[in-house]
Amino acid sequence: MFVSAEIRWFWPSTPPTEFREWFMSTAVHPCAPGGGTPPPRRDVYLYDPDQAELGIKARGSKPGLEVKGLVTFLPDELPDGPFRGTGELWTKWDCKALTLDRVPTVVTSKMRWLRKFDTTGPAPREVELGGDEEPVHGSRPACGCNVELTELEITGKTVWTFGFEAFGPPTSVGAHLRAVISLLATRHPPTLGDATAASYPAWLKAHGSLH
Repeated sequence: MFVSAEIRWFWPSTPPTEFREWFMSTAVHPCAPGGGTPPPRRDVYLYDPDQAELGIKARGSKPGLEVKGLVTFLPDELPDGPFRGTGELWTKWDCKALTLDRVPTVVTSKMRWLRKFDTTGPAPREVELGGDEEPVHGSRPACGCNVELTELEITGKTVWTFGFEAFGPPTSVGAHLRAVISLLATRHPPTLGDATAASYPAWLKAHGSLH
């Protein structure tokens, strides 16, 4: 079981140019983001417009399905600033026995740029990543937070999403999320513009016309 504390936003088309340049910048951040290496990853989601608390998907070429469920909203407020919002606690399970045969689905094509922060120490530390999203030096941290900017293509339409996903013990992932949000706020990010906060299941529910 994987536990995460998350907050995510979606833009209706493309993010503001200033925000995308800020995320990619090596003048602002200590290193370039990882990922962004073609080809895009193909994910297939269960299409269930009647709920927004359960996400089931086939991730790329990975066998089986990922099942992700919303546990609760985080009680502690996220720091004031450009990333203000309500955090969510999610759990995820892998199941190789499940399939998406004979059920409605939504297919997405994803190109992702990723920043990873190690929160095992007294302060978050950014981990340099390669094009494969793996650490250039050492191994993945046991506790931390992924910060991603992703271009999605869904049924011929392109949208973008930006999100934080903190990982670690259930009792501390909320603190990891707040620590990394606070750190990135000190790097003076531009506004998110017309982005809307939503999880993937909530966004798919609200945009069922894309199916």
